[in-house]
Amino acid sequence: MTQWIKTWTQDDWLKDVLEWVDMACEAYSIERISTPQPAVSSIRATHLRINTDSGLLFFKAVAPGQLFEPPLTAVAAELVPDRLVMPLAIDPERGWMLCPDYGATLETLATTPELWARALGALGELQRELLDAEEVLFDAGLQILDPLWIPDEFNNALLLHASLPADHPLGIPARDADHAFSAFKDIEEACAQLSAGPIPLSLEHGSFDRRRVFAPVDATSAPRILNLGDAHWAHPFASLARPIERMRIDFRCSPEDPRIMEAIAAYLASWEEYGSPDELYPLVAPALRISPLHTHETWLQLLADADEASLRRWAPMVLEPLASLANA
Repeated sequence: MTQWIKTWTQDDWLKDVLEWVDMACEAYSIERISTPQPAVSSIRATHLRINTDSGLLFFKAVAPGQLFEPPLTAVAAELVPDRLVMPLAIDPERGWMLCPDYGATLETLATTPELWARALGALGELQRELLDAEEVLFDAGLQILDPLWIPDEFNNALLLHASLPADHPLGIPARDADHAFSAFKDIEEACAQLSAGPIPLSLEHGSFDRRRVFAPVDATSAPRILNLGDAHWAHPFASLARPIERMRIDFRCSPEDPRIMEAIAAYLASWEEYGSPDELYPLVAPALRISPLHTHETWLQLLADADEASLRRWAPMVLEPLASLANA
């Protein structure tokens, strides 16, 4: 895993990337005009900025555990072209994606309640418009996490980690597994509430915040949403977990602050076909309750092919969500 993160510095890998990028550019009658520049990268992906005679492009090479992201992005963007980043080219086998520049993300703008409300409203609209896309998105590689299955998934996850050797980075002592299992009934009740509620499953973003949204070009256009590598087909309200935490930090307030409640209301208003924001709000808490299990699945997938050093470095990201469930 550590090897592929640094590949933008390796001549052979970069040569292959440039050949692929140039071929993709040729298909659009544009030309690369400089050597790519590394952008911010992480365990999830390596990013490059590509300057062309028609503007800036972004190259992304995803982690082996998230190879589904390029085909998922392409398929979802075909369905809702005004709401997502539309790749110019993808290589599903290598996990490569070349995308146009849609401008600045909301992270570069001053944080306001109105900005968060607009971003969450756009997320809700995207999820609502994809309600009928389960089969096509599943075929593109999107994992399903139905609340009906999550209690068993939680139990299986604890059994997995507790069964690993004591010195394994992802192993946990039996007493810690028992402590985490104390949350089982609570999780089961949360899942039952969500399953009995009116909201269908949809695209749960998994890591939605202001970095994942391009600033709209005018007052009427929808903000484009990017980065689907942490997504699942699940209860969509779980996507609120990351934004609520970020707003608590941005505004230095409690989750019940009126500014956060306004943003949540803007999100819930996107689902008015299924109920008013007041009627749907009771589903937010159970969705937040199970959201750490979505995070656990994402990190477990990311580390599936990791080497020993990467496992030891990133193992807490897999285990912390499970611990948080018992400590909530």
